[in-house]
Amino acid sequence: METKVDNVFPPVGKPKWLKVKLPIGEKYTELRGLVDKYKLNTICTSGSCTNMGECWGEGTATFMILGNICTRSCGFCSVKTGRPIS
Repeated sequence: METKVDNVFPPVGKPKWLKVKLPIGEKYTELRGLVDKYKLNTICTSGSCTNMGECWGEGTATFMILGNICTRSCGFCSVKTGRPIS
């Protein structure tokens, strides 16, 4: 038995705001070099932030001044949780 479906809409792609931009640009490259050279801890790298390319492309990064361990346990973040090493 065949089923007929009326008002079928064609598939629509993802909205532009949902797509992640690739990390490119001079500011991104410069900032990435500084973070790697001085082994700086950033929430961007420790938390596996999906917006890193966009922020670093603008020359903005958020640093973790007490190391790469956080005392909070946010559900959306992948930073290690625990007591910072003193």
